[in-house]
Amino acid sequence: ITYLGEFVPEHRRGLITGFLFTTAPAGMATVGAMIWAFSYVMGSDVFMDWGWRLCFIFAGVIVFTIVLILHLFYKETPIFNMLKAVRRVTSAPIRETFSKKYLPLVLLAWIGVVGAHGPIWYTNQLFNSYYVGPTFRGYVDATTASTLLATATYAALWAYPLLGYISDKIGRKPILLLGIYGNALWFLIAFWLIDRIGPYGDITTMWLIFLSMTIFNGIGYSGAMSAFLLELFPARIRLSSVALSYNLGYGVTGGLTPFMITGIYTIIHDIYISTVIWATIIPMIMALWFLLKGPETVGTRIWAEFIAEKFVKKTIVLPATTSIREVVLSLLNIGSKHAVLTGKSIGIFGTRSLLKALAMGARLDEPVESYIIKVPCVRADHPVTEVFVVLKENNVRAVPICKDGQPIGIIEARELINEALALRSVLKKKVALRYSVRDATSRDLIKANPEMTLKEAIDIMVKYDIGFLPIIEDDKLVGILSESDIMRLVAKDIDLSTKISNVMNRSPIVIDSKNTLRRATELMIEHNIRHLPIVDNGKVIAVISVKDIIRVIG
Repeated sequence: ITYLGEFVPEHRRGLITGFLFTTAPAGMATVGAMIWAFSYVMGSDVFMDWGWRLCFIFAGVIVFTIVLILHLFYKETPIFNMLKAVRRVTSAPIRETFSKKYLPLVLLAWIGVVGAHGPIWYTNQLFNSYYVGPTFRGYVDATTASTLLATATYAALWAYPLLGYISDKIGRKPILLLGIYGNALWFLIAFWLIDRIGPYGDITTMWLIFLSMTIFNGIGYSGAMSAFLLELFPARIRLSSVALSYNLGYGVTGGLTPFMITGIYTIIHDIYISTVIWATIIPMIMALWFLLKGPETVGTRIWAEFIAEKFVKKTIVLPATTSIREVVLSLLNIGSKHAVLTGKSIGIFGTRSLLKALAMGARLDEPVESYIIKVPCVRADHPVTEVFVVLKENNVRAVPICKDGQPIGIIEARELINEALALRSVLKKKVALRYSVRDATSRDLIKANPEMTLKEAIDIMVKYDIGFLPIIEDDKLVGILSESDIMRLVAKDIDLSTKISNVMNRSPIVIDSKNTLRRATELMIEHNIRHLPIVDNGKVIAVISVKDIIRVIG
């Protein structure tokens, strides 16, 4: 359900997933057809002796083939891929499913919808053949009962996608309520009619009654059911919640149908009343919750939790004619690293843009427009996947987001992939104890010396596209300089010919090369930093960053 439902168009979810829901009744009908075919060819006695095993072998080959095809050729759903990309995959789906936030939805789906329809489904697709066969009424033999049900089921398969399509138009709730209450009430008439014509061996009328039941099954078990379950739960717990409510409803509540009806029959000795109690009265009581409190989910965009607006971070929006100094001061004032600039086109100016502008000899009082990075503005209601595309195609670290043609904020790459959460998750992984910090560094040491000017340090950062420099003198670390430091210095109108030794941070946090990635992570979280110089016997040998840790640990 979840796999197919996350691929299909929003406005055709009921129709397309309705085809999926034909497989369960069609599968049971196929079993009935196999029983008839093997019994006919082998004879009933031989089939009952050992031939019934062929049904399991035949079904096993089919299932194995289908699963193998799925494993080899099918890809993960785009929604789950997005969950992974933005690091929103839950690490405890069952616990989250049973949380106070989502448990009411699970219980509603299980008891009020799927559980209410479970006894109805099994009565339509299984117990009616027991009712007319030798187990109870004895109107027909077991083979004929299976044949009646199998052919009626095949004849009604069109109802599943059709009612799913109708639910796309008028809503899931009216279709589901018709499938529960309408079908439950129809049992009163259907089994009464069977008892009227059964003793006379009227197979044609009995088949038409079976057909009416299987058509009703195509209403309640249509694409309306699958679409409702998909739309009820958020992506991060959708698979777990749908699987739980579906299997509890149909597997337990529904699967108990033969047992429960037989149990009631042993007490009251009336199979008609026993059937009505379990397949009519119980479902109608259970569905009251859905009738009174159940939501209408049609129109729910299961992509909605991944639209760009959900990830937007507010920032300053300034005209492109603003001076570099004003932009820098504004960014420092709100604690942001990127500003959105508007004019003939929309662009981004951030800490890395500032470094490039200074390396090109820009004056702080000149307009910023010559140094902005022109980036397409992603619409707020579009999937956040577009942000990933823009980030990659434009090689930028932030993307502007627009609503009604106007920028409303930005999405930064590090926040989009939930970098902070990824870093905290490293602390829980034992593999972080097996790697040393030296194992995770990805490039040779790039450094500066304290006698260099600030302009020379900026040139190095721009050349290697980095935002952090260890300052080393006589193989010893004497300080560090970051792009954030440079932004603060620029705001103070510092002369770029100033020596690094006069402006560098002289109290850097460092880590020994023998330490593990977990220790590096702890230091980064504790001090809210992104880079750590790695020291070996007092000598700096490399720098490890947040990206390095995430790349290695994931």
